Amino acid sequence: MLELKSSLNTKLQAGRLGAQGDTGITLGERPVRDLWQIAGWQEFETAAIKVLSDLGLGGLGSYSLASMAKGRTTWRIAPDKILIENTGNLSDYMSADLATLDLSHARTVISLSGRKSRDVLSQLIAVDVSDDAFPEGRFLQSGIHHVGELIQCVGDNAFEIYVPVSWAETVWEAICENAMPYGIEIIAE
Repeated sequence: MLELKSSLNTKLQAGRLGAQGDTGITLGERPVRDLWQIAGWQEFETAAIKVLSDLGLGGLGSYSLASMAKGRTTWRIAPDKILIENTGNLSDYMSADLATLDLSHARTVISLSGRKSRDVLSQLIAVDVSDDAFPEGRFLQSGIHHVGELIQCVGDNAFEIYVPVSWAETVWEAICENAMPYGIEIIAE
């Protein structure tokens, strides 16, 4: 089987960058686990509910709160589109009412965490990312350096940024540039 290489393999070098002392930012990457998009037309909701139910997930979800169950996460990114991670193959659900698309190879996940991570995000996107406005479980769709991403808050000052692989290095560099004054610890696994 073909082994996928990181789109950040030239940038993801473990170590410290920027300000000395305690680092305020930790950066890393994690592999995408079976990321699928389901989309549809007139009967999208009926077809999507069937897929989600079969996967042990309930409802279509909201446009800002990730749904999580059975090790899977879903994001409702448009009225007729849902992203689902950690699903296995969904191609059997393809029908006249529902299209399925494997995006596992098309995205990388940059992890951004640390006590200064919200400061860095607020420099990169024009969205309120304070604790109250962007708590754990929330997601948003925005752009860093003119590249569209999905950003999810996964914990206290911890975020996952889903980036198209062709733009991963550019987004990584933009994050690093804004995080440098706080000190960066890069984790490479």
